[in-house]
Amino acid sequence: MNDRNALNKMLDFIENTTWETMSPEVRAQARKCFYDLAGVITTGAKNNSAKRAAAYAKENFAAGGVTILSTGEKVNLIGAALANGMSANALDMDDGYSLLRGHPGCGFFGALVSAAEYADATYGEVLAALVVAYEIGIREGYAIRDFYGWDHSTGSYSTVATAAAVGKLLHLDRAQMESAFSTADFILPVVPAKRSTYYPSMNKDGVYWGNHVGVQAVMLAKAGITGRNPVILDEKYIPYIETLGEKYYMFDLYIKFLSCCRWAHSPIYATLSVMQENGISADDIAKIDIYSFGNAGTLYREAPKNEDEAMYNIIYPIAAAVIFGICGPLESSTTRMLDPRVAPMIEKIEFHHEPEYDKVFPAQRLSRSEVTTKDGRRFVSKAFEPRGDHNADVTIDDLTEKLRWMNTIYADEASVDAFLSAARDTKAEEPFETVYGHMKKVAKMNIHPEIKFI
Repeated sequence: MNDRNALNKMLDFIENTTWETMSPEVRAQARKCFYDLAGVITTGAKNNSAKRAAAYAKENFAAGGVTILSTGEKVNLIGAALANGMSANALDMDDGYSLLRGHPGCGFFGALVSAAEYADATYGEVLAALVVAYEIGIREGYAIRDFYGWDHSTGSYSTVATAAAVGKLLHLDRAQMESAFSTADFILPVVPAKRSTYYPSMNKDGVYWGNHVGVQAVMLAKAGITGRNPVILDEKYIPYIETLGEKYYMFDLYIKFLSCCRWAHSPIYATLSVMQENGISADDIAKIDIYSFGNAGTLYREAPKNEDEAMYNIIYPIAAAVIFGICGPLESSTTRMLDPRVAPMIEKIEFHHEPEYDKVFPAQRLSRSEVTTKDGRRFVSKAFEPRGDHNADVTIDDLTEKLRWMNTIYADEASVDAFLSAARDTKAEEPFETVYGHMKKVAKMNIHPEIKFI
């Protein structure tokens, strides 16, 4: 039996979280998180998965005035949320939350920007809805993992995050909002986290479907379809609700600077550090031994044939970084993965399970690298964590460098700079379209059509 006091506390939090009521610290974090997600989705919109989702949405959700970022075409809100949800996670460079092993931001972001356009929201309303989505979604993630007893991935708990944010932007009344997140909790997709790593595919963490289903729950509530008794309101999980408005889990997010699964980041940083500190080139390397936590070893290990096998891979991202100096949008999604130097380098990299690193997982993802050169020298790194694990250390300038690098691969510098400036500096009371107009322009722009996606 759900607790009505807890229900009212959650409804109050959703309703009363506004730009005006948020503390300066929460406002700053909201802007920071939006900025990162916005820059990631505009680059991700170029990928194969994003283009295919756009084609699907255009064919099956044709009526409406909401923009598909990947193509600029218009569909209805439900279709746009699906297509834009795919773009949000297409590069695997969106934020994450270690203790849930998932991606809370992209889990609702495609639906958030779609609903904001649909509702003609202000920028401040969007940022407030973003805070609601993070806080409700992460709490839901903790609850359903315990309730069902296994690892649900992002597309599961993000369904409720999406419903809360979109319901807020569409101004649902309290009864409708209860039905929206209760229905979202009831029909959320079962996204098995480990299958994403064992068998990489465009389904990834089910992110696009969480965006899609969460919006459907809102539209069902608007149509009078009722729901009750979400898991998060069970007595066992009330402590999560009691901290709403006091504890903000969004401060514990990590920021990603590489286009691959987070589990591959620390081996990349460890290997590059050895190479840089000792003047080692790719041609000098005879062997690389990676020592990491056990879950990293569940990632795909073969030479990739498509972008999903490249991103959810423990060996290829290291090889790409060794050869190209980075594992970014081009390395994870284009023909760079078929470079003739890649397969031989993959053969030189061996993964080893380090049980000591399991003791701090998932809060920390540690790895070390041992590089042996062709002349017999052996170099050992320290234990590395991924960059951005403590996002308070990631500045707006850091994000600007990341987002500018990503977006100028496909869009001209003037358009990218105008977009980033709007996302950073637009006032809360101004229309969201002030920012979104720039996002839409950059997302569909590709000044390098010769780049081939896989």
